[in-house]
Parts: sequence; structure tokens; C-alpha cells
Amino acid sequence: MADSSPAQSTAILLAKFHLRSGAENEFAAWQARALTLAAGFKGFVNSEMTPASAESSFWMVMLRFRDAANVDAWQKSEAWRTLLGEALGFLADKSAIDMEIKEDGTDAGVVEVIVTKVKPGKESAYRQWETKIQQAQSKFPGYRGSYVQPPIAGELGWTTLMRFDSAAQLEEWLKSPERAALVREAEPLIDYAHLQRMETSFPGWFPTNSKTGQGPPNWKAAMLVLLGLFPIVMLEARFLSPQLASLNSSLGMFIGNVISVALTTWGTMPLFIKALGWWLFPKPEARKSADWKGTLLILALYALFVAIFWRLM
Repeated sequence: MADSSPAQSTAILLAKFHLRSGAENEFAAWQARALTLAAGFKGFVNSEMTPASAESSFWMVMLRFRDAANVDAWQKSEAWRTLLGEALGFLADKSAIDMEIKEDGTDAGVVEVIVTKVKPGKESAYRQWETKIQQAQSKFPGYRGSYVQPPIAGELGWTTLMRFDSAAQLEEWLKSPERAALVREAEPLIDYAHLQRMETSFPGWFPTNSKTGQGPPNWKAAMLVLLGLFPIVMLEARFLSPQLASLNSSLGMFIGNVISVALTTWGTMPLFIKALGWWLFPKPEARKSADWKGTLLILALYALFVAIFWRLM
């Protein structure tokens, strides 16, 4: 996955808006237009919007640029001045837009990362679709903000980060009918979309479900890791350990661990994940059947490996 973290040298234009009652939907659409315009501006990195909450009555829009000079150029641009003029119509009485420039920072919360490969020639339509989905997700409880990073040199996809207060609130959005409808609408525009949340055991080894962004249950992950690791460890004990016997035990153990991790990562795990994908991510209508059939199969493989190495050792 592409590294979506902003560089340390990035600068942020932070704008705070105290909205009049009932202007929330219009403002969400305005923020999405601001992202669309800023995305094509020199030095733009990504943007983030945080809606008003119990702790703050302000809606906050953050636009990240590569440095302060790019922020200054954006502030002086006709596009930004026009956007600010439009935003005045959303403000509460006797309020103004509060703006400041600050160094990059992060907030707490649960973050979902989505990397999307947009089809050639569909970038403009995809930006319009991003406008719609940002409007929709900003209305859901717990939403803390999001930012979108267009592809940069060496990257193929758009990187989107969504932040919610809790995993449950993020799940509510990910599983909502509103999002499902918007995802279907985007299908003609994209080649793929990969969701990632670092919440599972062994996250580097296991893929995530493209619909939920979650990995397999921890108990399945643990069973499959054991299946992939056990034969490698036993083969090392049989054939490699005698060759390393002359070395210091610490160095010999380190070499063995390096080899076992490498063979598990690029050897057995990809093979077993591909072969048992139907068990790791079963179809909802066949979940119970897939769970017990896959579990019995893995237990049988455990027994087979134990029997083989019982004789070999």
C-alpha cells in the first residue's frame, strides 16, 4: 500500500466555520468542491474536514500542502477567494471565518485507509463522486473527518483516510445502504479499491475483505499461521540446525528465525491463504458450513504434518 502519511514538512491551512442552523448539507457540498479545486493546485497533499461536535461548535477544514509557500499561493488564488465568498452564506450571524496556518498534526480515532485505482480518463468523474460520498459520510455519527490524497509520483492510486470516533461508528458507515449505493455507482470509474484497517493479528500476512475492510477472525489467522509455520520449523530442526550447531546459539537461532519468517511470509502463507480463501472470507449464506469444513480440514492437516515429522525426526 502507498504511504499515505503526509511528509513532516507539510503545512496546513486550517479554516474554522460557525455555521447557521440548517446549512450543514450545503457546507458539506462546499467542502467537497474545495477539495476538488485544491486537488489540482500545485503542492496540494490532501484535505480533511471535521464536523461540529459536542466539544466544538465549529466545522473545521484542513488543506495540506507541501510547504508554506504553496499554502500562501493557494490563499491568494482566485479559486480560494471564490470559495470563501460562497462560504460566507453558510455562516451564523455575527460570525466570521477563522483561518490559521500550522504545522502538520494528527488526531485520535479509528482510521480506515482506502487505496483506489481510478480508470484512465475517469479522474474528473471520480472527483465528482468523491464529492458525493464525502457529503454522505459527514452526516454519520462519530465522523471526525477525512482526507483524500491524489496519486503522486510513483503511486498508482488515490489514498483516502476516514476517521471516526470508534470502530463501531466506522462500521455503521461502511455497512450502510448509503455507502453501498455510492460504491455501486463508482464501479464504472475504478479498477479496484483496497480497504485496510490495522486491527487484525498478523496484518502483513492476511488480506482484508474488500467490502468491510476487515481481515479474517483472529482464531482463523492463528490457525493458518500455525499451519504455515510448523512444517518450516520442523524442516529447519531436521536439516538446518545440525549445520548451525558450530555457531553461537544466539546467532544460530537468529539465522533460523530469519529463514522461517521469510519462508512463511513468501512461501506457505500466500499458498494457504489462496487455497483457503473460501474459509477465511466465507460467503454470508455459507458461513457456518465453510467455518466447520475449513476448521476440520486444517485440523486434519495438523495431524498429517505431525505424523510425517514423527517419522522423519
